[in-house]
Amino acid sequence: MSPTRGGVLLLGFLMSVITYLDRVCLSAAAPAITRDLGLTSMQMGYVFSAFALSYAIFEIPAGWWGDRIGQRPVLTRIVAGWSVFTILTGLVWSYAGLLATRFIFGGAEAGAFPNLSRALARWYRPEERSWANGVMWTGARVGGAVAPALAALLIGYIGWRTTFAVFGAVGLVWCAAFWRWYRDGPLEPSAHTAAPWGRLLSHSTLWALSAMYFCSTYGFYFYVTWLPTFLMREHGLTLQQSSFYAAAPLAAGAVGCMIGGIFADKLVRRTGNLKWARRAIGISGFTLAALGFGFAAASHSPLAAVLCMAFASCCHDMTLPVTWATVTDVGGEFGGTTSAFMNMASSVSAMISATSAAWLATTFGTFDVVLAAAAGTYFVGALLWLYIDPTRRLTPGDSPAARSLSPS
Repeated sequence: MSPTRGGVLLLGFLMSVITYLDRVCLSAAAPAITRDLGLTSMQMGYVFSAFALSYAIFEIPAGWWGDRIGQRPVLTRIVAGWSVFTILTGLVWSYAGLLATRFIFGGAEAGAFPNLSRALARWYRPEERSWANGVMWTGARVGGAVAPALAALLIGYIGWRTTFAVFGAVGLVWCAAFWRWYRDGPLEPSAHTAAPWGRLLSHSTLWALSAMYFCSTYGFYFYVTWLPTFLMREHGLTLQQSSFYAAAPLAAGAVGCMIGGIFADKLVRRTGNLKWARRAIGISGFTLAALGFGFAAASHSPLAAVLCMAFASCCHDMTLPVTWATVTDVGGEFGGTTSAFMNMASSVSAMISATSAAWLATTFGTFDVVLAAAAGTYFVGALLWLYIDPTRRLTPGDSPAARSLSPS
């Protein structure tokens, strides 16, 4: 059986779901892990950051590797690797063991989204890629929204250790299906050109994309690390209550991803101006996200705070399909490498976000200052969109696969 575009998109959606099931599981389990292993808030912050640090280190090599040998073997290795270390997370008995396991977990998962976005670019035309990336990121947000409540439910019945084993097993099942069915197409790569590192490192739009994505992740990472803890400490919710509340921003983000993906492609077709159609969505999405986080910091009830963050998440996530379509367009046949370059900035931001949130909350006695800091970074991100030009390609033209694609 040969792959179809719909099947490729379904596999990408499911992979994105599983990615965030495994990531967000740790935030839902954090109170129980902190208690059982006797950790401090700062130690747990370092655990969150260990993942982001190794993800950043290995992101570009993993993206380049996918461009070099194809996404099929690389994505299979990535998902298998992170699934194994999800299972191993449930076997740790010390702070050092948890830190090491999550560091290796991050390295194993590095390159997941750059390679997945590049795989979609092989199967979808440039004017369809915002929509395709919107579906991919909708899967990520669905996984992130489902994970807190599902993890809390499973932790209550089988404990956090077994919960990690269950989530890891799901990823291994996906690997078997992906390897059997998917092919790097519609044309298999026949030649591998050396990456133009000089042009890549001097490309102004790529640097602007990376700086913007750094701003993008600082606020988002709060959702997948400290949000359940914030709701329990600041507003007195139980683990189960905080997990259900914590799902709201990611669920709203799923809606934003779909809206952004559909609207972005329509706006490009209607205006005929790729540059300003994508800039308009980026600037407006980041500005509204900043306002949402600002109002969340001033809220006095858990419901109000979560609703403001859900609004911010929806608006921000409208920009994700545009961001990833832009970086793969700019990269062309090196779209995996350019995506990894951009996503590395996200990993650095995630590392800073996790530890700075713990430090700010400890220093000022409240997480509200963290939300205010996130609002400020989103305003900076909105300004950076003025320097992003999706028509400035790393190499002339689209990738050979994109040019040869016909509808199916």
